[in-house]
Amino acid sequence: MIKNNVAVVGLGLGGESCGYEFQQRNYYSMLINGSVQDNKSVAGAKNLMVLEGYDGLAGDRSLAYEALKNNKEILRKIRAIEQKIILNIATGGGTTGSGSIVPVCEIECTDPSKIVCAALLMPRRDEPIQKRINAYNVAKELMSIPEMGAIIFVNNESYTDLKKINQTLVNMLDAFFSDDSTSSGSNFDDSEKMKMLSDHGAFVISMLSDNKSENNKVSTQDVINALTAKNIFLPINNDGIVANIGIINQKDNRINEHEIVKAIGNPENIFIGNNGTVNIACASGLGFPVEYISSLGKKAMEEQKERIQKRKAFTILDDLEEVDEEPVVVVQKENSKRRQVSLDLLRELD
Repeated sequence: MIKNNVAVVGLGLGGESCGYEFQQRNYYSMLINGSVQDNKSVAGAKNLMVLEGYDGLAGDRSLAYEALKNNKEILRKIRAIEQKIILNIATGGGTTGSGSIVPVCEIECTDPSKIVCAALLMPRRDEPIQKRINAYNVAKELMSIPEMGAIIFVNNESYTDLKKINQTLVNMLDAFFSDDSTSSGSNFDDSEKMKMLSDHGAFVISMLSDNKSENNKVSTQDVINALTAKNIFLPINNDGIVANIGIINQKDNRINEHEIVKAIGNPENIFIGNNGTVNIACASGLGFPVEYISSLGKKAMEEQKERIQKRKAFTILDDLEEVDEEPVVVVQKENSKRRQVSLDLLRELD
């Protein structure tokens, strides 16, 4: 199993909550936040770190870089992670997580021996404007890191209970990382799992049990539905882009991989294993869900402009020069410039 080769870095409250779930399953985990108050919710956790000098960042992602810059010991610990696979988890709409996950991933990606992945918990479409703008920006920045491996886009609209979403995500990934099933036919081995995680693109996974299915047997259509519709992830694109499909059949079951290919796309690789404790299916190297994320960001900007116009109309004092209010949006720099900022931060550790 690849479990012992996985390290989890939870950034911000949402990332810490998931990271703590992994920690309780004996994964090496680092939990990092800019708020002492937030950290109280995971008081029993190990490797719990606070970005000193910052008691929360109040929605401003740009402050996260300064927080990291002034807490070099935390960055040194991130650089010293020994595990080959690093899963970084953050809430896209927050502050500490959304502001720090990009430079943290870029620093990790400077080590070519590491497989750097991310799980981004995306806000609901009815959440505050700034949360949705933050999520749009961090998703765009993560997708633009060419060395990144799999990126998991979690949809917080999938359940009303956010804790259930986090637990579902952790349960499925833990099953994937922990699987050591073998058969005389074919096996989905560790090198193939690492290949799936290392390919740049979106990643989705499903986990279904024969014991809980209607006819005591999970069908191929059940798996297709779980990968494409009934899941906790942002909807995958209907573009046929997919690098790898992986399947682990529960004992005495067989999912038809050809039907999954018809539903998702024709991949470079199909990895199949048997005799699993549950049925697992996953796809990596998928096209990014840009249509959904773009819609989320544009709608937020439209609402922000409407809000500003309404405030301009509410004028009481007019004998001073009017100062236009601008929306609080992170200015998108060229990717090379943003990368340079992260590398400058890295060099300061030497």
